[in-house]
Amino acid sequence: MNVTLAPSGRVGSKMKILQLFSRYKEYGGEEGSVYRIGDALSAEFDVGTFLASSTDLFSGGFVKQGIGTLKAFSNWSLVRQLRRYQKLGRYDCWLIHNVFPAMSPSVYSLAFELGVPVIQYLHNYRMGCVNGFFMNHGEPCQLCMRGNFFPAFRTACWHESHIQSGIMGAIMMRTRGLELFDRIHHWVAISEAQRQEHIKMGIPEEKISVVHHFLEPEAPPPAYPEDGDVIFVGRLSHEKGVHQLLMAWERIQRCGRQLWIVGDGPERGRLETMVQSRSLRNVKFTGFLDHASMAEIWGRAACSILPSIWKESFGMVILEAWAKGRPVVANRIGALPELIDEGVNGLLTDPSSPQAMADAILTILQNPGLGASMGSQGHTKLVNQFDKAGWLSKISGLFRSLDLCQSW
Repeated sequence: MNVTLAPSGRVGSKMKILQLFSRYKEYGGEEGSVYRIGDALSAEFDVGTFLASSTDLFSGGFVKQGIGTLKAFSNWSLVRQLRRYQKLGRYDCWLIHNVFPAMSPSVYSLAFELGVPVIQYLHNYRMGCVNGFFMNHGEPCQLCMRGNFFPAFRTACWHESHIQSGIMGAIMMRTRGLELFDRIHHWVAISEAQRQEHIKMGIPEEKISVVHHFLEPEAPPPAYPEDGDVIFVGRLSHEKGVHQLLMAWERIQRCGRQLWIVGDGPERGRLETMVQSRSLRNVKFTGFLDHASMAEIWGRAACSILPSIWKESFGMVILEAWAKGRPVVANRIGALPELIDEGVNGLLTDPSSPQAMADAILTILQNPGLGASMGSQGHTKLVNQFDKAGWLSKISGLFRSLDLCQSW
């Protein structure tokens, strides 16, 4: 178990907030958001960070894996460290992003024992689904939403393993048994779509607020190309729908453009095999790219594609595309219609229709003026509605309205 502690001494009369995050085995958008949130909060609050890594939680021999499994239920050694850390730091509030699996639900129990108010920042749907995506072997599923996670064990929907699904289901049942929905001070959803799903889970409406993510453009957008390519940026996992993007591309692959697939993940091998077996043209897998290489590809891009088949809780790649002045073609699912204005800054398509996605992509490729206009509109919306100052104002108001301690 690797634990990173970043203490922060009290500065003047600032409220002290401790961010808690259990890192996943692979770096992803959620982890990036945690660091970005912490940096932004530091402008008005005294922010500390408590990180745990699950990289070696289940590695090693049989005995070590068994201990790791027990710690996923109750990580007693980490809780002792956190107790000492809170005693030294005297934080007014804990901002929890994720405790699974390395930190364990015992983090919540400790907060309740110490009387420390908790704000839970939601990034997915883990409280109602063991894999957090509302997906079961590629199909939408909400069987566990109300707190009975036995269907997860029965269907082996996490890592395609009955054992792992059963263990995570038991952990989630223990978590829900702590009555978090009522005992956590407040919940932060990153979209209205995500908020509504958590209300269905049982969180009281008055205890959950929406605060969209933010992104600040690093530089002016590159010039829009007359004969631009198509780009996908993200993790190559099933819920991201890249297989459907490839089926759409199969219909328009003779358009003379390139499809760039930027990123990596467990589905990469299958996707590359799909490209070969279907003899798809002009598809390039790049893996992760450095900043300079990404800038070069964005300069070539006519549009960004978001083919997710799960109920995306936000979609940071939309903001990233708008920062580059590029329109987005996305499936009409989850929070994506909440962000994209159809025909204004992007196009929305039926998630069950590769042909609809192909038609939308082709519309942009064949009409560069339209693509440039939608990209410009997206950049304007990003600057006006998803700026850091606006985000900080909303989240600061939330913290200060909760009356977390006598001095606030």
